[in-house]
This record gives sequence, structure tokens and C-alpha cells, in this order.
Amino acid sequence: MPSLITKLDLPFYFVMGDYDLMTSSHAAKVFFDQIEGNQKQFIAYKNSAHYPHYEEKQRFLDWMVDTFIK
Repeated sequence: MPSLITKLDLPFYFVMGDYDLMTSSHAAKVFFDQIEGNQKQFIAYKNSAHYPHYEEKQRFLDWMVDTFIK
């Protein structure tokens, strides 16, 4: 995908758990950093694996509210 997606003209977010064994957060961050974009955010969850929206529910909910509702 890094060779296909180099720029996005819309907001985008990578939500990653640091202990994810299915998707490397390090590899995701390298890919994220290569994408050009005006509004982008990499959110790392220190106490989560593949499902930070379940494993850190309150933090994820707070981020969603702060990002999309306020």
C-alpha cells in the first residue's frame, strides 16, 4: 500500500495498539509518516493490542468525542 497511497486530501487517523500482533504499530507508523496530508493523526494505545476500542474503551470514547463531536 505505501506505493499506492502517498497523499490524502481528507482527514485520516491511524488508531493502533502497541501490543498488536496482527498489525505492527511500528510498520503502521512508518507507513503513516510517508503519507502526505493536512490533517492526520497517529494515536497509539499503550495498553492495547488489536482492539484499543475495546481494551481502552474510555480513552477511545474520549478521543472520538474530542475529535468528531466537539
